[in-house]
Amino acid sequence: MLKKADSLYQLPSPTEEDDRLAIKLYSEALAETPNSEEVQLFLRGSERLGVLLSVYGENEAAAKSYRKGIQLAKAFKLPDTLVYSSHLFLGELLFSLSKLDSSIYHLKEAENLQKLIQEKTQPERLFNALGVYFFETGNYSQSISYFSRAESALPSSLGDYGRYARYSFLSNKASALYNLEKYDSAKKIYEDLLTWEINPNQVRINLANTHLEEGNPDQALDVLNQISETSEPLKFSHWNLLAKGYLLKKDLEAAELALDRTRDSLMTKLTRKKDLQRGIYHNLRGQLHEQKKEYQKALNSYQKAIIELHPTFQNSDIFQNPEKSSLGMSSITLFEVLASKAKIAWMLYEKEEDSKWFRLGLSTYLSAFDFANYISFNFDNDEARIFLGDQVLKAYQIAIERIYNIALERDELGLMEQAFVWAEQSKAGALRQSAYFERLKRRSGIPLAKLQEEENLQFLLSKNYQRQYLSNDPEELKKLQEEFVKLQVDLSRLREEFKSFLPDFENADVFSLARYQDQLGRRKASLSLFQTSSKLFVFWVEPEFFDFKALDIKEINFRELENWRKALQTPNLGRKYDAGAFISQFGKTLFDPWLVRMKSRNQLIVVPHAQFNSIPFEVLPIDGEYLIERIAVLYQFSAALVKSEPKKEWFSNAVLGFSPFEQKGFQGLSRLPGSKEEISRKGFTVFTDESADLKTFLKEAPNYPYIHLATHAKAEPGDINSSFIAFYPGLEEFRLFSQELSYQALDSVEFVFLSACETGAGQLSDSEGLISLARSFALAGADHLITSLWLTENQVAVYLSDAFYRHLQEGESYASALRLAKLDLLNDPKMSQFSHPGYWANYVLIGQPEVVSFERKVKEVIGRIALVLFILAGIVWIIYRSNKKE
Repeated sequence: MLKKADSLYQLPSPTEEDDRLAIKLYSEALAETPNSEEVQLFLRGSERLGVLLSVYGENEAAAKSYRKGIQLAKAFKLPDTLVYSSHLFLGELLFSLSKLDSSIYHLKEAENLQKLIQEKTQPERLFNALGVYFFETGNYSQSISYFSRAESALPSSLGDYGRYARYSFLSNKASALYNLEKYDSAKKIYEDLLTWEINPNQVRINLANTHLEEGNPDQALDVLNQISETSEPLKFSHWNLLAKGYLLKKDLEAAELALDRTRDSLMTKLTRKKDLQRGIYHNLRGQLHEQKKEYQKALNSYQKAIIELHPTFQNSDIFQNPEKSSLGMSSITLFEVLASKAKIAWMLYEKEEDSKWFRLGLSTYLSAFDFANYISFNFDNDEARIFLGDQVLKAYQIAIERIYNIALERDELGLMEQAFVWAEQSKAGALRQSAYFERLKRRSGIPLAKLQEEENLQFLLSKNYQRQYLSNDPEELKKLQEEFVKLQVDLSRLREEFKSFLPDFENADVFSLARYQDQLGRRKASLSLFQTSSKLFVFWVEPEFFDFKALDIKEINFRELENWRKALQTPNLGRKYDAGAFISQFGKTLFDPWLVRMKSRNQLIVVPHAQFNSIPFEVLPIDGEYLIERIAVLYQFSAALVKSEPKKEWFSNAVLGFSPFEQKGFQGLSRLPGSKEEISRKGFTVFTDESADLKTFLKEAPNYPYIHLATHAKAEPGDINSSFIAFYPGLEEFRLFSQELSYQALDSVEFVFLSACETGAGQLSDSEGLISLARSFALAGADHLITSLWLTENQVAVYLSDAFYRHLQEGESYASALRLAKLDLLNDPKMSQFSHPGYWANYVLIGQPEVVSFERKVKEVIGRIALVLFILAGIVWIIYRSNKKE
């Protein structure tokens, strides 16, 4: 019976009747239990039956058949390589059924098996399927890696099949590029594909979508109007895109006509239970109602969109939201719909003043932000998380502006506590999650061989990038880039495996105002900024106090602020410093409500946002003096990263110092005279010149709690991976690039002094802050970092480092020691030519508030009492001796 079914399956041009008979024969034969001699025939039959069933839309039955083959292989202990295709086909099928968790399991199984099989695999099909999975779950950068690898895996001798497959992979890659807002690259691919004359209408639809994402509805509509007729699968996306274009142009009548055409066809068409285009239709219909101010109709449409886009949610009650996060088709779109629903609910509240709409808006925003957090946790690389954070930030900004307006209208300013929590959740999400993953990974039961494999891949990626950085040969560069993509894919696969060892990966600590206040510690305060399109929110937090203010963005002269920052970077020796009227007023405006409270604080944690990340706040003038003259200042990427730390005793014999360029420069990196002097203190372990190479640093750094690097660094705002710290240029590579630095295991490193140019500068992400070398050290595990925002003057570097370590030795905290070192410089007549803040304000501390432990407080009190008693005893002795002489 199996042989007869196989002969029908292998017919060169089978009819539907032939296929149906083959399905019947396979089903009857596979209902029996095979013996050990027959089982391989049963495996092949299960796979072929699955293929035939999926051709005729019987997907659940097809999935069952594929699973049966996989189960038979396990039961008879046959090699898993025999069911490679079953895993691949089942993974693709489950994805089409929106069962993404099961889909990725089988696709990854196929990927693992493919490495063991030399022949009869379909790497291009597998890599494309994985690319589509990552695309639909929002990990666009990873999807590009897989699409590129799928294209590279295509043999050159496949004829028309190869041409069509290459077209598909390039089209998918372009779609990922426009989702990453790389519109020019995407359009270039689509315009090239139009010349291939393969499915030109699909290419036009994709090109039009790129124009829409770029915010050019006129160009998109021009492309869409070139499409006269489309096949049924395309016409729904065609009409949806037409509606989207008209909505962007505010042509509501034309948008409604396009949506009506979609509704008439799509709503009557028999589709699977969950349908992406139907979800997009409902989302667009919600946007139409929103623009027409039909808010309750908009809510109903958004609810229908959520049902279509969420894999399991079915509740049509608008007051219900998904309780369980789950990745599905177009996860980013689902997040956007949830955020739109929340926004509309609060617009209804402002209109009708019915508290049910406020509660709905709040619960929906919480659901949306939880879902965004879930998506990010499921990404496996920092770049994807950063990009997602920038997308999600827009919803946070709208939510915070809305809750602020509601708080004022209801006179319930306590609502701004939620605004503060959202503001901090929106910052440095990628850093928090990546660092959290690394901590969990190091404490997990992941086999050492797997961790070593990850380390090897990261090393190869770093070396590949170093070669790309130096290469001027286009052919070599192309090969290196292809190798880089393959390594990224391999690393992604490995990290997916890691997640099976990390059951608590998604359960990161929940951030709250109360938790943050507990972490601040006694006599500490924080100033946190959050910028929206119309407001600059300023939050002041102490352990038992919370306050805020909202500044009108229009009243902040950002050009003047930027000019001031740039002027700080280029001071003239001995020139008198003048902040200017605007900066003087801005400093006072920022801190004015809390200046009296500041007097009782000894540390201020500044949590900047957006362009304020590059501002040295301690230089801001307040009533004629610098902020740093009033209080010690330190910085954090997000308040959610703040953790209370007991102040530890300083050990000067535990510092690792590097000074590679004391004697000579190399390849445009100048000599740094005086850099050795920065680290030449008693007890320091010092490496200079030839001994201060990269290999030595990587070996020694994990063994020291304190590190001081007096060297060169280069920040590349246009390419964050090109930023590096330089070591002695010996025979080996001497640059430590940001990516390699990020994955170093530096959990034991408590403090790093980065006395190098621009280690705190880098590419600015609105949600993440500055993507800098300082951030890379934070990812690697260092808790406290002194970094520089711009070029360093050698003489100042030596003075500040010497004073800083002296104050640490005296028992000061990191923040206090840096503050006192700067004040020493300002008050030292010998350093008067460097009093301009441009010489010293570039050094900033990113770290944690240090709290004196109870035991240490007791020791300090006992010490003070002992000192007083000693002094009193001395006085008594002197009096006694004086009286005796008389």
